[in-house]
Amino acid sequence: MTTGTDSPGASAPRTQADRRATTESRLLDAAFRIVAERGVRAVTTAAVGELAGYSRGIVNHQFGSRDGLMIRLAETAQARFTPNPTGLRGREHVLGVIDAYLNMASSDPRQARVFLRLWAAAIGDEEPSLREAFTHRDAFFREHFEQAIAEGVSDGTIRTDIDPPSTAVALVGLVRGIAMQAQVAPDLASDDRIRAAALALVDRGL
Repeated sequence: MTTGTDSPGASAPRTQADRRATTESRLLDAAFRIVAERGVRAVTTAAVGELAGYSRGIVNHQFGSRDGLMIRLAETAQARFTPNPTGLRGREHVLGVIDAYLNMASSDPRQARVFLRLWAAAIGDEEPSLREAFTHRDAFFREHFEQAIAEGVSDGTIRTDIDPPSTAVALVGLVRGIAMQAQVAPDLASDDRIRAAALALVDRGL
């Protein structure tokens, strides 16, 4: 004879880790929604807890503080907004990242809005806790470009007089700048001519 818990098809009891992961996901989704709809300053422990269906104290219990929540939210937004075309090297990889980044900004404007609002908040004094997270993120993005450029210089697809580190800074500025402009003028995000112009500009420059 079997019981309800060991019968075929019965789901295993949820562990504490499962419940904690579910709570974290719901809180992050709530914070994400608030940033997308009302901005970074609207994120409070009470607002996030209420929207996620919990008490206001759950954020501090889960993340330690509002700052802890914001840092985890930034990491989540960064992970979701990560163009990484596979199977490409050198020049094609550089162009692939630019194309993928701008395509993501146009195809998922809500995701782009949250990422860029958090990034902008990290620049000023609004959210100092986010600065380190985005400092590391920006460095990672520059290094990604730098490595692809160096590959291109080595395999002959990129000019040898191109300086990988400084060019990487310029490329991050290009794609972020276009994405930021699209937040102010949403019609730009769906204008394929802008992505084509950016790709042509970089292609000629390399």
